[in-house]
Amino acid sequence: MVTKPLYYLFIMLLLTCYGQIVSQNNVGDKMIGFTLSPLIPIDYFGAGPLLLENNFSNIELSSKIGYQFGMLMRNTKSKNITLESGILFCRRNFKFKGENNFISSSSSDIGDFGYINYAFPFNALVFIQLSDNMHMNTSLGAELDFYASAVASKSSQNLIHHYSERARWINGSVNASIGVEFRDKDAGIFYIGSQVNIPISTILVTHFKYYYSGSGGDFDNYEAAFLRGNYFNIQLKYFLPLSMEKTKN
Repeated sequence: MVTKPLYYLFIMLLLTCYGQIVSQNNVGDKMIGFTLSPLIPIDYFGAGPLLLENNFSNIELSSKIGYQFGMLMRNTKSKNITLESGILFCRRNFKFKGENNFISSSSSDIGDFGYINYAFPFNALVFIQLSDNMHMNTSLGAELDFYASAVASKSSQNLIHHYSERARWINGSVNASIGVEFRDKDAGIFYIGSQVNIPISTILVTHFKYYYSGSGGDFDNYEAAFLRGNYFNIQLKYFLPLSMEKTKN
C-alpha cells in the first residue's frame, strides 16, 4: 500500500504537469491522434497469479488480455522532445478457476470478469531520427486513473461467486515506453511500440465464495485479494497531419 502523503503528492505532481501542458499549448506544433492497444498482463511487481486456499476448496486468480483505446494530443517542444496527453478507455480482464475436495468428492469450475477505468496519461517523449521519415522514441510519464463501479460475476456452473470493489475511485500509475514511427506531412504519423504501466497501489479488492456442496449449499468464504493490474501493451497510434491551412502556408 502507498501512504496517503505520497499518494496526494503524486496527484499534485500530475496536476502540475497537466497545467504546464495546457499553458504551453501556444508553443510548437500540436497534433491530434488516436490509439488502440491490447493489454497483456505481466507477472512482475506483485501482479502475478494468486492462489487462494480455504477449508474445502482453492481458487486461482490471474489476468488475461484486455484492451485500451482513446484520443491523444501531442505538443512539440523542440526537434527531439514532445509532450503527449490524452484520455483513454481501459478494460482489464481477469479469469479464475477453482477446485474442491469436499468429502472425497471433487468438482471444478471457471469464470472471468472485466474491470474498466478511464485514464489521463501525461508523457514526455524523446526522439532519435533514424531517416528522413523514421523516428525512434522513448517516453516516461504518469497517468491519472478513474475507476468505474464494483463488478460481480459467477462461474460457469454457478459454484464460484465473485465480487470486486474498487480500492479507491482515483489512482495513479507510471508509464514507460519505446517505439518507432513513420512521419509523412500529408498522411500523418504512424506509430508502433510497447509500454509498461504500473499502478502505484491496489486497484481492486476481490472477494470469492465457493459453494463446494453445490449451488446454494455450504460454501467457503475467502479473505479479500488485492489486485494491482500491471500490464504490458502493444501500442498502435495514428496522428492526423497538420491542418490544411498550416500545410499551405
